[in-house]
Amino acid sequence: MEPKIQGPRAAFLLIFLIFSVACSSKSFLKVQYQLPSSTAGLEGRRVALQFSDKRVDNMFLTPNAKKGLKDFDRTFSLIVLNADGTGNLVGVFELFPLLSEVFTHRLRNEGLEVSKVANEEDPTLEVVINEFTLDLAKGKWIVKMNYTNHLIKDAKVRSSQTIDGTAERLKVTGKSDAEKILGELLSDMVNRLDVQRLFQQAGL
Repeated sequence: MEPKIQGPRAAFLLIFLIFSVACSSKSFLKVQYQLPSSTAGLEGRRVALQFSDKRVDNMFLTPNAKKGLKDFDRTFSLIVLNADGTGNLVGVFELFPLLSEVFTHRLRNEGLEVSKVANEEDPTLEVVINEFTLDLAKGKWIVKMNYTNHLIKDAKVRSSQTIDGTAERLKVTGKSDAEKILGELLSDMVNRLDVQRLFQQAGL
């Protein structure tokens, strides 16, 4: 028969268990992507989505950030938040699959049908990642991102847009501050993508 733990000892063990779980380190970074209000201005149109990595250094974390995130295994959990505040956990991804998921949600929010395979009929949106880093310097998390969008049709670049941004946040509670600033900057950068303007400039 299993012994029962009662009284102060049971309460102590329960508190210890809760504290241990709460303080346990997770290996991934949580990213919350906030969708803008839906416009559906390109309802029924189709586009292929492709990525190109043009970063000089393909490491997301700088050496200082690695020291602050020792358990990070290069994966991210993605939560997509709708404009009304509701959200869904999409899954866990490495960096470029994460970006693909985020941009796919952004394009669908414009009413577009998104394909991962280019074809002759539909234009291709090529997202060129020029820089994407998370740094830790002087007690601050610093996220930098720069990317260029090319709308391609018939093997020709018809229109382009480059987006650049930096965000900082004090390191107060460790990983959660890094996650918050990462989600905020990624949301801002992706939502600055002007898909309708790219289509208009391309004459599509």
